Amino acid sequence: MGKKSRNQLPQEPIELIVSDLSHDGRGVAKWNDKVVFVQNALPGEKVMAKLNRKTRNFNEALAVEILESSPDRVTPKCQFYTVCNGCSMMHLHEDKQISFKFNTLKNNFHKMSHVEPAEWISPLTDSHWNYRRRARLSVKWVIAKEKVLVGFREKNGRFVADMDHCLILEKTLADLIKPLAEMFATLSIKAFIPQVECSMGESATSLIIRHMKPLSDNDLAVIKEFAKAHQLQIYLQSKGPKTIQAIENYSEPLSFDIESFGLTYEFLPNDFIQVNQRMNEKMITQALNAMEIQSSDVVLDLFCGLGNFTLPMAQKAMSVVGVEGDTQLVERAKHNASINQLSNVTFYEADLTKEQDNSEWFKQPFTKVLIDPPRSGAWEILPLIAQTAAKTLIYVSCHPASLARDTDRLVNELGFTLIKAGVMDMFPHTSHVESMAIFTRP
Repeated sequence: MGKKSRNQLPQEPIELIVSDLSHDGRGVAKWNDKVVFVQNALPGEKVMAKLNRKTRNFNEALAVEILESSPDRVTPKCQFYTVCNGCSMMHLHEDKQISFKFNTLKNNFHKMSHVEPAEWISPLTDSHWNYRRRARLSVKWVIAKEKVLVGFREKNGRFVADMDHCLILEKTLADLIKPLAEMFATLSIKAFIPQVECSMGESATSLIIRHMKPLSDNDLAVIKEFAKAHQLQIYLQSKGPKTIQAIENYSEPLSFDIESFGLTYEFLPNDFIQVNQRMNEKMITQALNAMEIQSSDVVLDLFCGLGNFTLPMAQKAMSVVGVEGDTQLVERAKHNASINQLSNVTFYEADLTKEQDNSEWFKQPFTKVLIDPPRSGAWEILPLIAQTAAKTLIYVSCHPASLARDTDRLVNELGFTLIKAGVMDMFPHTSHVESMAIFTRP
């Protein structure tokens, strides 16, 4: 028998003491003087864990038995939780989940910007269940099981989880998982459908089916019948986003309402919208309360998307300028301003990672600014914000590290003061941290 390779992981579970939680919600332990990130493990626990990945700097593992349990541990409601990667923190009490997110934001501020707000905003929360109105689900024909799987990927990322319902998707979407899988299994190209993108509006639900081979006439007939039976708007996508086509002409647009502002937003099935509708409305309300917009204000909304914040601000301000880099979203924003009869808002398309000093939209005397950038943050545009006359800046963030990095620049270089910050539980049961920071300057 040859010697066991030093790089080979042990086949049997090992005992670990968990000391902390990582930024993505995994337990942190040590084994052979190397950090191990352990799924399904909480600080203070002793677990038996199966090592499943080894790198030069750390190992990864899954807790298969809890020897000593944390008082913060709860039994996950979802039967697929240990396999499915749609959620990562369902084993942690809901109150502790938001505490974890708050601590993640606080630690990022301390490490990267060395500042703390004068006041912490109470966390924004809502229902932890059936909150997701938009999702991209993987699809896989599994020959060995002779079935099509539809769902999120497994925790190892290599396979699609074998699931027939979901507790975080809006119920309308969750109830489609099993029927969709059964329908796909009848198609001639079932092995060539990698994903389906779902979006749910107030009175219509859409699916974009990605297919890598052409559908037969019978396939199309089956899909049309499925759309009719489940009252769906179905689109097909053969290659990139430009190939998305509806299988029929739909008269009713996808839309959602922001009831507290009396606004309706229409969107296309592949438009970016906030996943959690109830939290989105609370977030908009919190942002506008913090801005204290007056009828004399001229407001700038950067990374404005389809007008999520822009339109509510336009109801209060003298005028609002929205700037967005995605052509389709700019068109949608203009359309939404029109259907809501808001004539004091103007939208521009611009790449906010590039020089914008001489842009037409920048020539106005802005008094307040709101930004809602992608995960990469707003680093490139911060000096431009500092050139405006704005005394108030609201920063809505989907990534605490980029927010902390940008805060360092805003506070320590550009003369702003961080007065308030807090987290918003936009994605319960996941480690995703949505937050809001409020800056002022003299």
